[in-house]
Amino acid sequence: MKALVIEDDRSIQMVLELVLNRMAKCEVITASDGPEGLARIQKDKPDFVLLDLMLPGMDGFEICQRAKADELTRHIPIIFLTAQPQPASVAKAMALGAAGYLVKPFDPIKIIDQINEALTRVQSPLIMK
Repeated sequence: MKALVIEDDRSIQMVLELVLNRMAKCEVITASDGPEGLARIQKDKPDFVLLDLMLPGMDGFEICQRAKADELTRHIPIIFLTAQPQPASVAKAMALGAAGYLVKPFDPIKIIDQINEALTRVQSPLIMK
């Protein structure tokens, strides 16, 4: 299972890598800005993406919109993980095709639950708690 974490805060990126490696046995790849994140989605075709909303170069909404518009990547579940709790942001993310929306600070168990829910929609869940 390959996860892509698109997050510009290196400390959060490292925590997510640890959670996904230890709790879910995932191979984790990372990106620190919007353009790099979109390129990694297109190049690496991860099984799922954890996506921050506020990123340098391109925000999470645009990344999600572009990934969902591409025939080769539209099936990849994208879960927003952001500090933006506003209902309008949640609604926009879901309208763009996001599989979930979690607000920082986050609970690792909730992240795993959200990933499993998203993967269940496209395949069998493979992540254990």
